[in-house]
Amino acid sequence: MTKQRAGSRSESGFTLTELLVTIVILGIIGALLPQAILLGLRFTAGTERRVAATGATGTLNRYFGGDVHSADRVTTTPACGVADVIVHLGRSGSDVVYAYDRPTGALSRVTCTDRGVVTTLLGRFDTTTSTHPVTLDCGAETPCTSPMEVTLTVRSNPGAPPTALTAVRRSSAS
Repeated sequence: MTKQRAGSRSESGFTLTELLVTIVILGIIGALLPQAILLGLRFTAGTERRVAATGATGTLNRYFGGDVHSADRVTTTPACGVADVIVHLGRSGSDVVYAYDRPTGALSRVTCTDRGVVTTLLGRFDTTTSTHPVTLDCGAETPCTSPMEVTLTVRSNPGAPPTALTAVRRSSAS
């Protein structure tokens, strides 16, 4: 057991200097932390939009080649009750329409058959960066180098080069 002499002070506790240093450090952390959180949230939101647009482009690419290959005709006329058509691929017994909804940024593939209409959401684009992220470059009213080609250009990020998706229609002999 330790005895404490009368009149002596205990050594436990903080000094005034230690307390001031702690308060300054906490003040610096408190000032920088909200800025770091906001920066992280902005970065995450931007990344999320870019990933969504990249996913939409990949999904479009998966469907587009087969749809073009089986098309008998390529137009931009409305079909399946869709007015904002990017490209309309017609074939015997069914039509496939790729459409972009500007207010929501939704890119859709709409299939029309005698049995009904099926809409597949391919993805969403950031509506603040582009009003027309997917455009038909050739294949309908705009002639292509090869009359059997159909090319869509996807601009998912204004700072990056666009992606061109080109597919070839089957020959009329097949």
